[in-house]
Amino acid sequence: MTWRHHLIVTKLAEGCLVREAAEVASVHRQTFWRWVRSMPDFALAVQEAREQGKDERTFRLWLRHPYRGMRPPNGKGHGGVPTFSYGRR
Repeated sequence: MTWRHHLIVTKLAEGCLVREAAEVASVHRQTFWRWVRSMPDFALAVQEAREQGKDERTFRLWLRHPYRGMRPPNGKGHGGVPTFSYGRR
């Protein structure tokens, strides 16, 4: 594996999305997926890294969620239907 492969695997283990990890390594997403399909050792490393970074990635995605202030990341309900004004008050 090249340094780009190692960088991508490291970023995925830290909880980055595939898009973010590919951008850091200056690689297009399609190139990343082509590497996954053509190199079994890289595919295995990616799978292990994504599993390792799963909790951090889930939390980062939860931070971007529009219901973030109303739902905890554990998936439990918030006790009511969320309403949004979208800037209109």
